[in-house]
Amino acid sequence: MDAKENKGRVIIPEELFSRISEGDNKAFEELYYLSYKPLYAFLLSLTKNKDDADDIMQDTYIKIRGASHLYKGPGNPMAWIMKIAKNEYLMKQRQISARHGGYLDEIENSDALAFENINDAENRMFLKELFKNISEEDRNIIIMHVSMGMKHKEIADILDAPVGTVLSRYHRAMKTLKKAMSSNKFEGKEEE
Repeated sequence: MDAKENKGRVIIPEELFSRISEGDNKAFEELYYLSYKPLYAFLLSLTKNKDDADDIMQDTYIKIRGASHLYKGPGNPMAWIMKIAKNEYLMKQRQISARHGGYLDEIENSDALAFENINDAENRMFLKELFKNISEEDRNIIIMHVSMGMKHKEIADILDAPVGTVLSRYHRAMKTLKKAMSSNKFEGKEEE
């Protein structure tokens, strides 16, 4: 594959799934190393909690190992993995909701959104503040498209939304982010 084909996109060889279904641990390890970073970013954007993202990520890989024979190519293996992760997340949310009498508590620690990998404190604060300007769903669309290189159609499939909706939300969110970046509050200037 040339660099152009790989640029910004997670490329997972589809034959890994058949090898995993045959018990090939090396294939499972290869799949993990190709997919864990974008999967973790996606789960963190959903859960806003490092521990929950870790738990769901582990459950997702367990599910993948057991269901690898169900992968039908040709397709996008990363989109298939994300769909499993989203289903695991939704299942966990339903369990939490059932334990709390049918309603979810407010998520109090939205700062848990993973910016730990950004070493510069100023950049980390900037990104946290910037992402407060868009909804969680819009943030997920941006992460999947920009960080993971997924196409809008693939994102629409994962989110069970029309492609047009995903496109308009993406463009609107990017416009909001650009506007927020150019505003005075991100340049360290206080409005008087």
